[in-house]
Amino acid sequence: MSTRSRLATVVATAVALLVLSAVAAIAFVYSGIYDVSASSKDNAAVAWLLHRTYEASLHRHGGKDLPPGDLMSLENIRAGARMYDSTCALCHGAPDRPLSAVGQGIEPSAPQLLAASRRNKPPLMFWVIKHGVDMTAMPSFGKTQSDATIWQLAAFLYDARGITKDRYEALKAGAN
Repeated sequence: MSTRSRLATVVATAVALLVLSAVAAIAFVYSGIYDVSASSKDNAAVAWLLHRTYEASLHRHGGKDLPPGDLMSLENIRAGARMYDSTCALCHGAPDRPLSAVGQGIEPSAPQLLAASRRNKPPLMFWVIKHGVDMTAMPSFGKTQSDATIWQLAAFLYDARGITKDRYEALKAGAN
């Protein structure tokens, strides 16, 4: 067999494999076999793939916005606490408060943003809050909130890692 005919065979085999893969993928999509309901856990491989995609996208696109110079002021943290309580606690939880029915029904679960182990870097949090996360319950607040308000929420999230119930309540009330 000549080099040319071997090359033609390799190319034809590669094209056939690509076509078969495309047909298999289309058949899988239209079969309805994969359960997309929010009442069932994602397959571990799918969950890993989606989370890795999220992290790569966040680190590629997020963190480019410059925070205001007074980002970590007590005024911004308090405003962020009030915003968190009115818009985020429903899904992400609050200290010593049971997760709402909405928060319990989200799959994948919304992260516990006030956990002590969280990093919550303000530029990355700003990007997620402003743009949302596709194929999750995280909406794009950039459509309804100003950048200043989103930065305040990012400041609170950074400051509030591991927050106690008393401090959370004090920040919401404008005290501390």
